[in-house]
Amino acid sequence: MALQDAWSEALTALKEQASEASFEGWVKSAFPLRMQGSTAVIGANSGFAKHWIEKKHADAIRQLLSQSLGFEIKLKVEIVERKEPLLLDEKLPVKPNPQTNLSDESIFQPLNPKYSFDNFVVGPTNRLAHACAAAVADEPSRTYNPLFLYGGAGLGKTHLMHAVGLNAVQANPDFRVVYVSGEQFTYHYVTSLREHRTAEVRRRYRSVDLWLVDDIQFLTGKERTEEEFFHTFNAIYETGKQIVLTSDRPPRDLELDSRLRSRFECGMLADISPPDLETRMAILQSKARTGCVALSDEVILYIARLITSNIRQLEGALIKLHAYASLMDAEVTPSLAEKVLGEYYTDNAPPVIDVAKIVGEVSDRFGIDPSEIKGKCRGKEIVASRQLAMYLARTLTETSLPAIGKAFGGKDHSTVLHACRKIEERLGRDRVFAAQVEEISRRLQHER
Repeated sequence: MALQDAWSEALTALKEQASEASFEGWVKSAFPLRMQGSTAVIGANSGFAKHWIEKKHADAIRQLLSQSLGFEIKLKVEIVERKEPLLLDEKLPVKPNPQTNLSDESIFQPLNPKYSFDNFVVGPTNRLAHACAAAVADEPSRTYNPLFLYGGAGLGKTHLMHAVGLNAVQANPDFRVVYVSGEQFTYHYVTSLREHRTAEVRRRYRSVDLWLVDDIQFLTGKERTEEEFFHTFNAIYETGKQIVLTSDRPPRDLELDSRLRSRFECGMLADISPPDLETRMAILQSKARTGCVALSDEVILYIARLITSNIRQLEGALIKLHAYASLMDAEVTPSLAEKVLGEYYTDNAPPVIDVAKIVGEVSDRFGIDPSEIKGKCRGKEIVASRQLAMYLARTLTETSLPAIGKAFGGKDHSTVLHACRKIEERLGRDRVFAAQVEEISRRLQHER
């Protein structure tokens, strides 16, 4: 039985044995990596998750995997930076053998079905890369060959690469697709030299229809591996087969042989930059929906403003927040998000702005009790302060109109809209008032 199948069986059993919070927060997010002889290596997304699994679930996991695999195994948990797992669906020998068998098809990693075009969120910073990948997937070897995707870590390059392969195999099940990282290519080449099997490995690599090579920058500084890669690239390209590569930088910045760089540059180059705010929010909504995590618009906005670098960090933040809320049986609110995530991303953590904070700031500025602002009193100054608080809630938060109305004594959305219009009209004619509102907004957006 394959390790992945054994892990799936173990998860089913663990779901019944472990508490819901522990399973959803830590066990479910773990994933099988590989077999090392008789040791099953499991990946965890953080040091805390590793510690939790080892402390609470290691014995049960070891027992369940041993039962499924048919022999006694040891268990090892490794911390793996958050990146959707690429599962090694290797067939295990009856008697565990610690040596890699280069004649086994499992030396190539299978495509990850989670990385499809359907769940890839397109935005301004990745639109070109997505369009190129989709074109290659529809007609391999006819457009953009090779396709070279580049950008920082965790921006979706691997996702698009797998989507190309999955699409090609779905259209033609006999299509021979090989996905490999630069590190794996190096390992396969070095191992083939040691075992005197270079001819066999070359044949395996060069008889493909679609070659997907991830993190090509790993070849830098490995002259003999570069040479082998160069000849493999040419062999595949000259037979009219499609090649897709990814890197953390464009070809011109790779410290590789000039012949390789020129080969990469003869195709289509497409960069992926960090997603903008709207795309980050869409990604979080998609991930939350897929993981059945209930997040308000305010929480999504907070996380999207907090984390601007890459998608992997967005996913990691979502996991941390969901796990904490599950373990503590707490509702996921903007304040909770700030408490849980602020310590991880202190450099760019924005202040949490909610209705309560807005009411407090307006109350301090105009000397009116917060209960009166949120109540039903019709005094002129109180109504004006209430309308301003409604206006700020609409402009500075993602709170819906009905939710804003509910927070202010159960008003309906039309009342909130009326309040916003009144404030906008006053801002246009009253400069002193406009300055006061600007000061309140500035304090809300910069004070923690």
